[in-house]
Amino acid sequence: MNDNPFDKLPAEGLPPGPPPKPVAAAPAKPKRGKVVLQYERSGRGGKEVTLIKGLWLESQEARYREALLKDLKRALGTGGVLEDRHIVLQGDRRETAKAWLLKDGYTTNL
Repeated sequence: MNDNPFDKLPAEGLPPGPPPKPVAAAPAKPKRGKVVLQYERSGRGGKEVTLIKGLWLESQEARYREALLKDLKRALGTGGVLEDRHIVLQGDRRETAKAWLLKDGYTTNL
């Protein structure tokens, strides 16, 4: 049994309710900059590596590049190292790295 007293009221005589609140859009990821993904095998004993480089990445502080490398290694499940001002990931990780970088707010060349 429903004992709600408002069920018995007629709907046509009631004033309109308050307007619905606008739904706030999810905040957009900040644009971080463009990075270049490059596949390389020469000079590494036949081992495949993915280089992540670019002017934007090179202009960042070392601690920022190290944090980005740590996040990439964890997300992609691969090894990596900083060489000069470039990030070097083990294996051909261009597609998975591109997807992760795009999701995180970067733009890429691929």
